[in-house]
Amino acid sequence: MTTDAGTKLPRNVLVSELEKWPGGDGVLLIEGPHYTAKTALLSAISERTSASGARVLGATGWPGEHLSSYGVLTQLLRQADGADDLITHPGSRALNRDSGFYNPWRAPLGHHDLYRCLVKMAEQRPLLLAVDDINHTDLASQDALRFLARRLRGTHIRLVLTYRTGQTVSYCDDFVTDIRRLPYTRVARLGPLSLEEITDYVGQMTAGLDDRRTDTPTSEIGRKLYTISGGNITLVQLLLSNYRDAAVQGRDEWAVGANFHETVRAQVKGVELPGFTKGARAAAVLGRLCSPYRLSRLLDGDPFQADRVLRALQELGMTEGDHLRHHVGQALIDDPAFIERADLHLNAARVLFDDGVAVEHIAAHLTAAGRIRAPWDLPLVMELVGRTLEKGNHDAAKALLRVAQSSDTTAAERSAIDMLLLRTEWLTNPALAASLMPPLVAAARRGALQVSDMAFLTRALTLHGFSDRAGELMDLIRDVPPQADAWAEVLLARILYCVWHGVPRQHAQLVFRGTDESHAFRVSSQVPWLRVALDKVPDLLKQSDPAGAVFAAEQILETIRVKSSGPEPFLVASLLLLTTNSLSKAQEWCARLSHSLDAHPSPTWKAVLSYVKAKVSFQLGDLGAAHRLLGEALAHKRWEEWGGHVAFLAALQVETLTEMGRHEEAAAVLDCQVPPSSLQGIGGLLYSLARGRHHMAMNRVHAAIAEFENCRYLQTCHETDFHLSARWQCALAEAYLRSGRVDEARKILLEYDGQLLGRETPARGVTLRLLAMTSEPDQRIPLLKNSADMLEHTNHWLDLAYTLSELACAYRETTELGLARTTLRRAQRLAQQCKAGMLQERITMDAISEVTQRKSTDEHHEEFAALSSAEQRVALLAVQGHTNREISKRLYITSSTVEQHLTRIYRKLHVRHREDLEGMFSPALMNVISHT
Repeated sequence: MTTDAGTKLPRNVLVSELEKWPGGDGVLLIEGPHYTAKTALLSAISERTSASGARVLGATGWPGEHLSSYGVLTQLLRQADGADDLITHPGSRALNRDSGFYNPWRAPLGHHDLYRCLVKMAEQRPLLLAVDDINHTDLASQDALRFLARRLRGTHIRLVLTYRTGQTVSYCDDFVTDIRRLPYTRVARLGPLSLEEITDYVGQMTAGLDDRRTDTPTSEIGRKLYTISGGNITLVQLLLSNYRDAAVQGRDEWAVGANFHETVRAQVKGVELPGFTKGARAAAVLGRLCSPYRLSRLLDGDPFQADRVLRALQELGMTEGDHLRHHVGQALIDDPAFIERADLHLNAARVLFDDGVAVEHIAAHLTAAGRIRAPWDLPLVMELVGRTLEKGNHDAAKALLRVAQSSDTTAAERSAIDMLLLRTEWLTNPALAASLMPPLVAAARRGALQVSDMAFLTRALTLHGFSDRAGELMDLIRDVPPQADAWAEVLLARILYCVWHGVPRQHAQLVFRGTDESHAFRVSSQVPWLRVALDKVPDLLKQSDPAGAVFAAEQILETIRVKSSGPEPFLVASLLLLTTNSLSKAQEWCARLSHSLDAHPSPTWKAVLSYVKAKVSFQLGDLGAAHRLLGEALAHKRWEEWGGHVAFLAALQVETLTEMGRHEEAAAVLDCQVPPSSLQGIGGLLYSLARGRHHMAMNRVHAAIAEFENCRYLQTCHETDFHLSARWQCALAEAYLRSGRVDEARKILLEYDGQLLGRETPARGVTLRLLAMTSEPDQRIPLLKNSADMLEHTNHWLDLAYTLSELACAYRETTELGLARTTLRRAQRLAQQCKAGMLQERITMDAISEVTQRKSTDEHHEEFAALSSAEQRVALLAVQGHTNREISKRLYITSSTVEQHLTRIYRKLHVRHREDLEGMFSPALMNVISHT
């Protein structure tokens, strides 16, 4: 370490030491581990003494020069006038280097000459002799200085010596002992600065800064400095200098960077204690878990060496208790010269493992080592992974498994590692999970996986879109009878596979050799809630038992834990709630699970929850929220990472964008690649339904009919239910209506409505609306009113807006013009709230068409344009044969008002009797008036 003579000491430290030193003559011995701090104090004393008119002679002891006789003394005398003879005169036994043997306990006659020379110089001007780092002073110079120190009384000579403590190699112990015994010796020990001293120093160094350049109080700066540096004077000065530089540039920030790290390393390497650097690095590796006993085990079991290392670090201010301060330890660990880092991490991990320390600390050391070797082996690491998973610490387990992956392993060991890693990463790292599946499937084909692992792999393959490989594993599982503890996982995989792929359960029964079904059910009682609930879902839907379906859904949801459960049961349960229109319960469970994700974040879970929330919002008619939540789902999990569930996501996206009137964006979603395997079962039916609705919106009716008929095929082939038949049947009927196949549409609707009699469901509300479109005009209004009541009661606001739009048309057909306008305004208001751009556009186009037709009619019937709107309504009813009393009741006006309107009508149209009005209006004009 180099000397920094220009370093400024804290004012309070400097003044304190100078005031304690007696004036006139005497010895000041400055001790401490901080080389630059001792030098700084020595320099400050020399400057102050020189400023007072005294003369200063300085020398430094350098490593490797302790064998050079009179080396230090020569440095002093070369600065003194008239002392050349003492150095070069052959007869001087004080400094003659050829004088041979000398006795350090008996002063040679030459020392008297030296003493007289220095006293003579001091008579002219006070004299200060300053020797820095006496640890490396040669014995001859020590003897001369000892002789001089004993005779300082009554002279004007001062002697200042600096002594570095904590050094194993020192050549001046006896000399220091003799100096300390002198009655006029003052010992100044420089240890780490206290918090108060640092705070005072901060005030001293920041006094010239503009208050606007730093908003941090001096006391807070002092606390930060003390926390980082531990009072190490050199580090304090460096950090404060960095802070000052930043403050001058207008930045109120700290910089613990490369210069800090280099300074720490230089101080550690400057401690001349054998093995100290290795010991300091070992302490840094142990971090906050360092203790003398643990450190000694890393240092070949030498407790004395560990104690020496910790004491030396404490003297440097680098420790906090028995462990190194964070930034100090980081500086040592990041040292490029630290080539033993990996070995020390491995040994530290073993020490902590033997002491029973929390596994996350052990995993951190093994991860830092980056490989497994002595004193570790793979079986021990895998045992540690098992303990970690039992405690629920998945992060530590993942770290250990990644280390195990990078080690030399056999094929069987690698499969076991990959399987455990898949179990821990399949919810949090979809990309890694997808990369692990192909080699694991190959291992399953070789028979290298246990049945329970194959069952779990089947679930993972299904979730990530590898449906064909999941089916292959289902066949492999049948050939290998599982152990008793694997039955639950096998049955869970079977049920989930059947539900998602729409496979009839009777075609997917798992019959194992040497087993019977009663044994399977007895063992699977370990997880009865999930097996029973999932197994009865299809039957509940077929029986149309909403209460039972909701009960089964909540059975599943109450046992889900986002930290360890897969999302497939949650998707099943949420679809149950949505198909039974239990939207409030679905929202409640989404909120609960979202709150749980704050403590255990998982991209997969966040994406699935966002999808389900979007589904709920879509059913409620909140298209804006549905679109936003679908964006969040894709932000948490990219399109290609959705695997087998991408069809669910794409279907909802297409339907949402289509209803919002954003047809180009919906077409872009349909252009995205969807794995063929994801188009089976529920996902395929939903995707085909959404694509058909997009075709309808784009007026491609025949393509839409083909998609809806494909939905019928998928449901028949795969026995997929979840009440999705209502949606595709209604969509197919609407497409038939658009294509003019009214009888076929009515047949479908009547057949389905017969199944729903007595139930108030959204599906029946939509069915009644479509039935009204196939009925006579006088039958439409009651059907549409019933449809509106059901949809409003079930909170399906978008479907309600469509029904109200049709109801307004029906009112116009029956001349209920006021109700038509009120209903149409409500439909338009709902469409705006739902952000249903397609419906808003249709309502607007109908209104424009009506106004255009009315204007055209008015141009050809100028006499009709002369009538007011009230007179037009009265004229219409009069032509239809209504009496004045009937007209007054229909229009909510008095009979006298009707007579007044008729009088004006006769005058404007130049007729005398009511019968004359019939010839004034053509059938086309009558139809226009009836829609006004």
